[in-house]
Amino acid sequence: MKRNTITLIIAILIGGLTLWLISRQSSSTIRASLRDFAVSDTGAITKIFLIDKANKQVTLTRETTGKWKVNGKYDARPDGIKNILVTIHDLSVREPVGLNAKENVIKKLATGSTKCEIYAGAKLIKQYYVGNETADMMGTYMLLSDISDVDEIVNSSEPFVMEIQGFNGYLTSRYFTNASEWRDRTAFHYFVPEIHTITIQHKDDIENSFKIIQSAGKNVFSLQTIAGKKIPFDTIAVKQFVSYFGNIGFENFADKLPKDKIDSIIRSAPAHVITVTDAANRKTELKLFLKKNEGSNPIDSTATKPPPFDPDRMYAQISGTGDFVIVQYYVFGKLLQTPSYFTSVKRPKE
Repeated sequence: MKRNTITLIIAILIGGLTLWLISRQSSSTIRASLRDFAVSDTGAITKIFLIDKANKQVTLTRETTGKWKVNGKYDARPDGIKNILVTIHDLSVREPVGLNAKENVIKKLATGSTKCEIYAGAKLIKQYYVGNETADMMGTYMLLSDISDVDEIVNSSEPFVMEIQGFNGYLTSRYFTNASEWRDRTAFHYFVPEIHTITIQHKDDIENSFKIIQSAGKNVFSLQTIAGKKIPFDTIAVKQFVSYFGNIGFENFADKLPKDKIDSIIRSAPAHVITVTDAANRKTELKLFLKKNEGSNPIDSTATKPPPFDPDRMYAQISGTGDFVIVQYYVFGKLLQTPSYFTSVKRPKE
């Protein structure tokens, strides 16, 4: 009885080992070129083209300066570019798709994937399709193309489950095709010496509108009313305020609003206007419009009705691009000061 048990255990072990060797051999017979998704030298990448099955597409290009552009027109989000380059570099195969699931995965990739083309100069160096996530949400189905003959690119018949080692999650969302989501969200980006003037105008409080002037980038400032009357000020407060314009961003593009609604808002008088002029007399103007409150809750527990305008966000139009965007009071509130901010020993909270 004991001998039979030992024999059975040995048979099971041999059977399991045989299946493992067959599976390993099958995996290794897949051409290495059809499982090599990663690009080791992302510094050589000059263009990334993404297109989904709904024909929504975006082209990201690297300029000679190193700056990336969206569709050759707009500055790209540095964090978005960094994210996709890291993904392109760190992609690794978790496992081939099992034989039983392969046909279904290929069908889904054919109808619901995003194609990613990667170029170094004019040369296509990688092309693959990014599908949905695996059941465990830790992998992403992908299919590589054989680009050895650029005149006849052939898709592989072997999909893989891809991952980034050390990252828990799937990668589909990193290959998005919405151009506005790739765009940089910077409203103001100035080094202090670049700034010549900053003007803050309040529609309902003209007397408390003001202008800061820097003398030829020498870190010497003056504060005055819009009419030109000089105002005494705390130098540290002014320098701190000017430094805020080093990095001010908006939350998102308001591209989901109907055009007629955007036009109506733009035709109305802005609640605030922020204007920065640099040393070369180039001007960036941002008009801020109150946003109607779409929520149903009062701003605090003592209020009986919700406020008429959103207490957290405003709309804004940026000069130059004409972009209509959404901004947060949390970010822009510190810019909407009055002269008392610079004259009080204890300044109002930002």
